[in-house]
Amino acid sequence: MLAKFTETEALEGKIYACEQCNTKRRKFSAKPVILTEAQKQLMVCQLPQVLRLHLKRFRWSGRNHREKIGVHVSFDQILNMEPYSCRESTSLLKPECFVYELSAVVMHHGKGFGSGHYTAYCYNPGGGFWVHCNDSKLAICTVEEVCKTQAYILFYSQRVLQENGHSINRISCPSTSITTSTPAAP
Repeated sequence: MLAKFTETEALEGKIYACEQCNTKRRKFSAKPVILTEAQKQLMVCQLPQVLRLHLKRFRWSGRNHREKIGVHVSFDQILNMEPYSCRESTSLLKPECFVYELSAVVMHHGKGFGSGHYTAYCYNPGGGFWVHCNDSKLAICTVEEVCKTQAYILFYSQRVLQENGHSINRISCPSTSITTSTPAAP
């Protein structure tokens, strides 16, 4: 899922000016600026304590109508963010700071964007079990049940938190997050 989000993408057209090439060119002659093709790549530069991945579950179909994308998206219980992080981040942090554990999954029940019902699976680290939360009803469940859901939002908690570049044990703290929009299509 994140590999698709962070892959290099070619930008169309020779409409980008390379600062490095054009700076050298301007020093030695009055030739015009060279335009070139370019590539872009999205990477995570600062890792949050709680990582939120928001899956694209609705698409436009028709003029004013959104329809739900009902495809199952596989997700891991353990997520290593190192391959998706900027080089600056990978050189500053210890390897254990890149590891995240699945801590909650939010689902949308219903067909439309403007209607439906939300439920969540939440991990209780103190008890070591998963709970399905549906309004006022709570039910203990297995991690296998959680992994079979049609996730809408995934929450991952950093296994080891960082503080001034040093790793510390996970503690209860306020959450911060980043949002990504990754299509739910297979």
